[in-house]
Amino acid sequence: MMDATTQDPIDTAAAWHARIDASDMDWAGFGDWLAADPSHRTAYDSVALLDAEIGRAAPAIAALMPANDDEATDAAPVARPTRWRWAAAGTGGALAAGLALLLVAPTVTDTAQSYATSAGDTRAVTLADGSAMQLDRGTRVSVSGGKTPLIELAAGAASFSVRHDPSRTLIVRAGGYDIRDVGTRFAVVNTRGKVSVEVAEGSVSVAPHAPDGSAPTTLVAGQRLDIDPAAGIAERRSIAPASVADWSDGRLSYDGAPLPLVAADISRYAQAPLVVDPSAAGLRFSGVLTIGDGSRLLDQLGAVLPLRLRRADGVVHIERTGGR
Repeated sequence: MMDATTQDPIDTAAAWHARIDASDMDWAGFGDWLAADPSHRTAYDSVALLDAEIGRAAPAIAALMPANDDEATDAAPVARPTRWRWAAAGTGGALAAGLALLLVAPTVTDTAQSYATSAGDTRAVTLADGSAMQLDRGTRVSVSGGKTPLIELAAGAASFSVRHDPSRTLIVRAGGYDIRDVGTRFAVVNTRGKVSVEVAEGSVSVAPHAPDGSAPTTLVAGQRLDIDPAAGIAERRSIAPASVADWSDGRLSYDGAPLPLVAADISRYAQAPLVVDPSAAGLRFSGVLTIGDGSRLLDQLGAVLPLRLRRADGVVHIERTGGR
């Protein structure tokens, strides 16, 4: 266990964060350190956010670095910034995903263009109308309609930055719902039978694809709608606009979010289905989770909340234990 008694909280948080994906990570010690003082949670979140910013800027940083060739040179080696050494160890999948972004312009035809990302990649796509689409890992979409795009999100998560043009509407179809936009920034998730829509700028309308007589729901900046189509339940809540599609920065951030919602987000990166037991359904989480390769997300959550994981028949059950 790391000695946190004589270190500045930021330094200690950086040391914990650098080991977040390590196989021998001391999760119990990490949880105890977070619980010891509110400033520890604040310090860790600030470190995780800075790490995400560095991951997002990785391509620009790499472009400024000297070429790494085989030619002999008398110049002294260029030192890498010391303050980023811990971040380089902790970014993991976030940095790799940032470096893997691709810009693709689909052919302008009526034929649907399909895009897919693997479990380790994200992808950026420029649509024919000039809008930008960012795909999370494990996402499948098809795009048709040319200058009036129809985007069908079969599975995964995608964010959109849509230029303002009153003459056309971009439609995202996910889980039997249509999300209509004129000009804004928003994100849509379609995973394991649940649909979520969150808005960073402007507004969108959400309605069933097959009209059922209900009025469309309008979401404005700073709002999220979580839909369970099978149960016929939709819940609207407030969020920080800056947190919309934060998965593109290799992190998931929350402010008092219900555990089932957090688990639904984590399930996009999990190797097995996640089920939140009724005993834990009332728990709420505030903080930042670092995605990495996705394998440590539940460990990070369990370091803060009183949780026990039980695996049965290929399903991970998230249960509550005695409070910490």
